[in-house]
Amino acid sequence: MVGVKRGIAKRRGQLALIGVIALAATLIALLSMYSLQPKIAYERGHLQAAQLVHLARACMAAGSCSRDRLANYTGTYLYPPINGTYPLRSFVTYVAQGPNPGTVKNDASGSTFTTTNTTVFKIETLRTLFTGNLEEVRITVTTVSEPTGRRYSKQVGDRVYTMVEVKVTYTHVYSSPFFNVTLCPSLRALDSVADLKRVGKCDWLVGAPLELSRSVTVSGRQAYRYDLKDEFGVPVAVLFRG
Repeated sequence: MVGVKRGIAKRRGQLALIGVIALAATLIALLSMYSLQPKIAYERGHLQAAQLVHLARACMAAGSCSRDRLANYTGTYLYPPINGTYPLRSFVTYVAQGPNPGTVKNDASGSTFTTTNTTVFKIETLRTLFTGNLEEVRITVTTVSEPTGRRYSKQVGDRVYTMVEVKVTYTHVYSSPFFNVTLCPSLRALDSVADLKRVGKCDWLVGAPLELSRSVTVSGRQAYRYDLKDEFGVPVAVLFRG
């Protein structure tokens, strides 16, 4: 009786082994019918995001950078020159928001102004293939103008100017799926009258000539705007009350 049971177990083991061999042979035959085709995913996100930052700054430097104008910049400068010279295979890019017009906000006292210009690009990255969601490259340029209360006279040639001192905090923030950077660009005056002194990483003391400033309306009240430029040529609006 014991010998019979051992014979049955042996036959079952042999059948199982035959089944495994047959399955393996079938899988090998199926795999031989298909050729393996490895695919290459190009990582170009960091470079493309940096190019979008450059395009936004160039558009702002040119003035009145609306969404439509920025879209034209993107179509003209992003795809043909880069892809025609280097095989970057850029992600599909959409302009969701242009920097102009920006927003100007007052603090509770009405004397400190915060000017914000935000550019938003939407791009189709490799992650978009899996999530279905576009990702953002965002460029935020912020200027905070805070009066120091100091006024003084300055003579340039035969003319005497009334100078209004304003503390300016100026930053660029670049955020993307690939990097997050905050810059404090240098500022320069457009004439030989203004006084300009860096007092911190992103902080400046600006002596703005009242006579060379233009009148604007902010929050229903009169203010004055004096323009500087940053190292990228982007206009920087210094705002103050008269």
